[in-house]
Amino acid sequence: QHRPVIFVHGNTRDASDWNEPGKSVKQRFSDAGYSMQELWAVSYNGKSTKQLPPPSQCRTNTQVNIPDLVSFVNAVATYTGATKVDIVAHSLGVTLVRKMMLESPDLYDRVAHFVAIAGPNHGTTVCRRAWLVWLIGWRDFIGCDEITPGSAWLRNLNGTDGNKEARGPTKYLTIYDGTGADRFYLPWLFFMPIQDQDSPALRGAENHRLPGLLHDELRSDPTATSRYLSFVQQDSAMRRE
Repeated sequence: QHRPVIFVHGNTRDASDWNEPGKSVKQRFSDAGYSMQELWAVSYNGKSTKQLPPPSQCRTNTQVNIPDLVSFVNAVATYTGATKVDIVAHSLGVTLVRKMMLESPDLYDRVAHFVAIAGPNHGTTVCRRAWLVWLIGWRDFIGCDEITPGSAWLRNLNGTDGNKEARGPTKYLTIYDGTGADRFYLPWLFFMPIQDQDSPALRGAENHRLPGLLHDELRSDPTATSRYLSFVQQDSAMRRE
């Protein structure tokens, strides 16, 4: 009855992010009339490590997970018979979906609506070298090379003057804090202005600020879920070839 919705989690997390007790996004969509056959969530390459101690959790980057996500999206479309799907992604999952679509341009026609929640579209403060040195010492941190503000990888993803940021016909909604309450996107670092607070916004998207919400709250808070549920419900009747 609806386009299938595919949920994509962030770094060190897994598919259970979308069905947490007491704040289940899955339940919110079910209450809105979605069936279990219309709701799908992937754990990157089948790995589920969120419940393990932090040193044992799966830290990854965007690029390595693209083939797995492409396969998952195509499998959901084939299984359901849907010509189009909607995607809701959080944090690192946002750049994963955007890069997947850039590398597989046919998906711009297949993905009707894309919700990008707190994504490092222009980099994240926690990947700035000064932060990393202070937090964990001077050593490589998996995933940060791609999404350091100003990286060549992000410049390729976003294009000149942002011309690749929200390519159609897919419709885009971003959800983010915009004040620095989300520590992944701070306006200041060590008393220096860095202006990362609007990093999740995309040129050409419907950019929606929810000031004061933390990184995970932007995914599961009732105000946020109501906003992006309404967005994906637009013309949501599933059509089959």
